[in-house]
Amino acid sequence: MKFLDQLGDAVKDVKELAKSKASVVKDLTADAAQEVKVLAKEKAADVKAKSADAAQEVKGLVKEKAADVKAKSADAAHDVNELVKAKSADVAKDLEATLKVKAEELKQKAREVKDITADAAKDITETVKEKSAGAAKDIRAKVAGKTEAKEKAEVSSEAVATESGEKTE
Repeated sequence: MKFLDQLGDAVKDVKELAKSKASVVKDLTADAAQEVKVLAKEKAADVKAKSADAAQEVKGLVKEKAADVKAKSADAAHDVNELVKAKSADVAKDLEATLKVKAEELKQKAREVKDITADAAKDITETVKEKSAGAAKDIRAKVAGKTEAKEKAEVSSEAVATESGEKTE
């Protein structure tokens, strides 16, 4: 029964260790997801603000060019298109650079999570090995003790039988 109790304790220890490591992994994953959400919101607001600024600039340019529409309508349309393209390219470049940085950060977080998971698995394996080795050692000691007690009992029985045989003669 003691072996089963020790084995049960070992299983409980392993479960507790797995729960604590799973909690750490869960927290890191939740933190990374929260950071991505915050970044997405910030960048969406940034893109929205830059788009609004670009739209304001376009509106201003259109108003300025409207006065000269008859003489310069072709030039005005060209200028507006170039400005929109340039602003869109700038916003896209900024967003792409930021996303690359965040992607690297997420890759690093993923590596950290992988390392923690590997460490947890290693800890669990080592704990199971230690508990199993301890339980096996206890079993061997019990078996050796019972074998020794049995041998002593057999020797005692033979001695009693020998003495009884000598007395009857």
